[in-house]
Amino acid sequence: MTNVNAVVALTDQRWFDYLSSVAIGGRLDEVNFWRPLAQMEFRSLSPGEPFFFRLKHPVNAIAGYGFFAHGSRLPIRLAWDAFHERNGDRTFESFVSRIAEYRHESPLETLLGTRDVTCLILREVRFLPQHEWLPWGDSRGWHRSIVAFKRYDLSSAHGLALADLLKNGQPAELAPEFQPLSADERLRIEQAAVAREGQGAFRVSVLDAYDRRCAVTGERALPVLDAAHIQPYRAPASNHVQNGLAVRSDIHRLFDLGYVTVTPDYRFEVSRRLREDFDNGEVYYRLGGKPLIVLPSDPAKRPSRQALEWHANNLFR
Repeated sequence: MTNVNAVVALTDQRWFDYLSSVAIGGRLDEVNFWRPLAQMEFRSLSPGEPFFFRLKHPVNAIAGYGFFAHGSRLPIRLAWDAFHERNGDRTFESFVSRIAEYRHESPLETLLGTRDVTCLILREVRFLPQHEWLPWGDSRGWHRSIVAFKRYDLSSAHGLALADLLKNGQPAELAPEFQPLSADERLRIEQAAVAREGQGAFRVSVLDAYDRRCAVTGERALPVLDAAHIQPYRAPASNHVQNGLAVRSDIHRLFDLGYVTVTPDYRFEVSRRLREDFDNGEVYYRLGGKPLIVLPSDPAKRPSRQALEWHANNLFR
């Protein structure tokens, strides 16, 4: 067991029931464990550590878990656009109504308001069959006064009981560093699962790393900002934040097609093929050769130089 800590969190029964009903084989690639009010940054877990679902009275048991990927305060619309029904509701309207219910206001007030929703984004989520639910009460150090969550050391007696519930390890994209994936690994994984998993977590993590600004232009308008994969998606491991760039949607399209790239020293370059193929592109050539305007303040979240070299060698025209 490489993880040190875990969190046991009080879990809304309706959220749990809906997501467990749409899970395939008890598994979902990602979910948004949202909280109705924007709160302080979640610091109780590091990425890759487990987050357990404790159902409230009268169940009083742990019924599933996921691995913490990222915490963020998001506008309600962005939370829905990133995760859709993985928010625990079938429609956007029912999602808004649930938040409004907790905030003691009307759905219209919630929709038109400016308060964000706190999102704890979890990957590789498992919903346990009922016969495996683990009673979790006073004997496990859980007190009735707890209203949100409690952290446990996985090396402690109670922590070992939690560790025994885990059926899988942390997702590959939550490792400290990103390594570009080989073609052989891509083919093997895609045959097993063709879905692009973990895209909501990837988008939010990358946009937050870049302070929700375009790395090339500095644009701040969220509706036109994308999280671009440097090496195209080949498996969930591709969703490492170091394999991402926050860019405007038009630049994202050109990046995927190989008409623009970012060098390993973080400069934006534009291929001459853009002019040759379309007799246009001056707005992009004016940006060519310039350093990125925005980079993550955390060096551990900056683009992988290996991934940028891969893009330049394999996709850039």
